[in-house]
Amino acid sequence: IWRAFAQNLRLKLSDFRLAGVDTLREPFQLLKPRSSSAHLLENKLSFGIDDQAVDASVQLELVVGGDQSPLATNNVMDLHIGVPSIEVLAVLFATVSESRFMQMPLRDVLNFHCWLSMIPQSALNVGAAIPVFDMLLGGGMLPKTSCVSCSNGMLNDLNTIIDFLNANDFIDIIQSRGLSILSDLMQSDFMRGKIDGQLSKSAAQCPSDPKFGILLEQIGTPYRATRDLVDTIIYAGMVVVETITIIYAQKHTSVAPPVNITLDMLVPDDAQLIDLTDLSSVASWADMALAEGKSYLGGMVETDNGDNVLGISSLLSSVLDDDGLMTFPLADQNHGFEAGGVKLLLVDVSLVGLDSFEVFDVLNTTDPNTFSNKIKLETIGVNLKMELSVGENADPEMVTVALTMKDVEIDVGLGVAMDQDLLGSLRLGSIINTSHIFFCILSAIHSAGLSEFMMQIGDISEFSISGFISDETNKQIQSITKAVFTNYKQMIVDAIPAFTSTTIRPILHEILQVLMDMGKGSQCPEPDNSLEGLVDIRDLFLSESRALALLGRGNSPYGDLFRSLYSVLDRMMSATDENGMPEMNSLIATLTERQSNVEGDIHFRGDLFSQNIDVALNGLNAKIDIALSDLRISNIDSLGAPIKLLQPMMGESSAVNNSVSIGVGEDALRTSFTLKVNGEGDEVQVNNELELGISLKSMDMMLELIAEVQEYQFLHFPLKDLLNMDCWLSTVVTPILDKYGMRVDEADSGIVLRELAWAVAEARIDLNCIACSSPLLLDMTSYVSSQQGID
Repeated sequence: IWRAFAQNLRLKLSDFRLAGVDTLREPFQLLKPRSSSAHLLENKLSFGIDDQAVDASVQLELVVGGDQSPLATNNVMDLHIGVPSIEVLAVLFATVSESRFMQMPLRDVLNFHCWLSMIPQSALNVGAAIPVFDMLLGGGMLPKTSCVSCSNGMLNDLNTIIDFLNANDFIDIIQSRGLSILSDLMQSDFMRGKIDGQLSKSAAQCPSDPKFGILLEQIGTPYRATRDLVDTIIYAGMVVVETITIIYAQKHTSVAPPVNITLDMLVPDDAQLIDLTDLSSVASWADMALAEGKSYLGGMVETDNGDNVLGISSLLSSVLDDDGLMTFPLADQNHGFEAGGVKLLLVDVSLVGLDSFEVFDVLNTTDPNTFSNKIKLETIGVNLKMELSVGENADPEMVTVALTMKDVEIDVGLGVAMDQDLLGSLRLGSIINTSHIFFCILSAIHSAGLSEFMMQIGDISEFSISGFISDETNKQIQSITKAVFTNYKQMIVDAIPAFTSTTIRPILHEILQVLMDMGKGSQCPEPDNSLEGLVDIRDLFLSESRALALLGRGNSPYGDLFRSLYSVLDRMMSATDENGMPEMNSLIATLTERQSNVEGDIHFRGDLFSQNIDVALNGLNAKIDIALSDLRISNIDSLGAPIKLLQPMMGESSAVNNSVSIGVGEDALRTSFTLKVNGEGDEVQVNNELELGISLKSMDMMLELIAEVQEYQFLHFPLKDLLNMDCWLSTVVTPILDKYGMRVDEADSGIVLRELAWAVAEARIDLNCIACSSPLLLDMTSYVSSQQGID
């Protein structure tokens, strides 16, 4: 993934210089014994005079490389920190062996290691340490920068940002905290361990020491970070992020967002690509399904509490918590680090604002390989939660970093060269876990990329961190953030379109290429070949706990795809409108209107069946033509509550229960068709064309069905056969039949209609003669429409 940002990174510090060392002044003390102790030496150094400050400088080289990297930069800068005056106070504790001191050979007087070897390693009241250390910077730190060669021209003006940070006390706060941390470090057990290590090395390098030439491995006290240090790092880190944001915003202020980016699609010559403008090549209903899906996701729907929201918001509501957050748990993936007694663990990432969609216009085809998408949200943001602890036995504390933006518009152009054959060859068992679907689809794509990605925002409402940090640090972060918002927020907001389109789009494009490589590798799994029994419908449709309650396995052997789809179906079946009618009727009305232009009707025009029959029976010789045409089923959107479809049953792995009411309400369910019967023979000539219909009022139906589906065939089912009913039936156990076509052995195998019951409140047959030569049909027309015929 990191190669999407840059192919290489080089950070180099060189040419360190320290000027003003010759400004040493009074008071000056070096190794002055303290009158109250035999082993304490006081030291005090003062630097800096009126016209000459102490100045430290270093040259920083920052190179971000890569031919296509949007972050590519090559900068060499001089960093300077000037301090008008410095005072260092240090008290050294050192115990020196008298015998070693008295017996020291004169030849070793100039050997620094021999002097150190006289000090024994730390023990009770012996050894060396720094019990007191303090540093004072008179006049504060005065940082400044200058570009030696900078490809990012905005770095020439970095001193302006430094002045801004200085004016808002950042430099003073970092100076105060840094000196305090340095003092703690010099007096810590870690530093004593370092001193002991140096004493051991010195003994090995002093010819007159008994340990000369013997270098023992020293196991010193490991460094343990303090809470103040971590607190300061968090404070500095927040300010650094804000500073980098300002620099990038300045860089993109005068940049115009690119338009009409052409993607270079690498596709084999013999590949059969899916034409996104005509999905009928994939399935006859695919265009309609896509249009319906877009209409639902981008249209208004009414929620259970009566609110009107976009369909995408309604769909996502089931996966959002009470605060409207979509949370991705990450604690089990061990994203974090542990060092110096500090433990940081990424707990979860939450997306904010997925319940605030205002526009969701997606999957609009601009050419055979490109989708354009436009999304608008009232709010979008991210919350990053981490567990942080400092110390071996410290309890972890939750840290939350939050970024929230308002009035967000996102335009995305996605180019896809998807291979129809590769997509069709994917197996159902490879995608039954929703986490695998993305990578499996990527494996069927030859080339993909982002031709457009531009974000516009109205405001940045929050950038904050909470938890762990002290109240003082929290106030300091809020203060500097408020100042950044006051001085730079509008510039940052205005730069977002150019930044996202010129910098973020190439990064996301490269990430997509990495993900495609992962999809073509091992990220799209093969079906589980160990499953060779019968599909357990309880485990297929239900959660682990519900499946176990119905005596299923309860271990999700078939992933979560069908479970998620069944959950959506279950919600649709249970949802009702203000009249107590199932909301599924609205979906049926919309789908049927696309087929017949009439809500609730399905109309199959033209001939559905025709047959020529020659009759020779008891002296009757005739030729009869029978034709069935113009089938119409009306008022399908008249389902009544409750609806129960494909409900798994207790203790049965392959049985489902179904119950439904249809023809509920004012209008009955009606089926009609045109029947033509023409006959001609000896002394017989019949020409009848009539419209025959049956209306069913409030029909209740209950059905128990057994469907024994083989696991291996089900999991290896290719996607290209999804619409082939014969292929689905081939996954079912084939019952054993005798020579008469009757089942033998186990009767309830394969597909079995085990129970069927239905009741109709009223049934009416409609017969309308269009052209009837048979008088009996004319009589039947009036009879079937009478009350006697209905009864």
